[in-house]
Amino acid sequence: MRLYKGYVFMKAVRLLCAVGAIWSYSTMSAIASPKIASGDGVINAALSTCLTRTDAFVNTLDVSVERGEIVRTGYFGDGSFRILCYPNPYASSEQSLVVIFAAHESNLDVADAFVQIALSEIADPELALP
Repeated sequence: MRLYKGYVFMKAVRLLCAVGAIWSYSTMSAIASPKIASGDGVINAALSTCLTRTDAFVNTLDVSVERGEIVRTGYFGDGSFRILCYPNPYASSEQSLVVIFAAHESNLDVADAFVQIALSEIADPELALP
């Protein structure tokens, strides 16, 4: 009888270990950190122009975008971005700053490429015209 109880106990321990291993494996992807890139630049234009250029850029992406007073946030299937425009505190009112954050679920290169493209589009008045 004692041998049977030990056998059942060992089976229960193995089952709990297997369940724990499966649970930890399945939650690892859920808690994996996204890859985040960021960048900033000076825009030789007023804040309103920075926001207009940002809107022109995000309108080309065909994604849902939330628009705040100085921020635009967009969501892709595998990532998101946030673009902030604000007045340059160290220069005249005809200069603004743009800060861009992009996150991708698994690839830093994708997030970084998005930041670089967005910076060049928003900084260049010719490229950002609607």
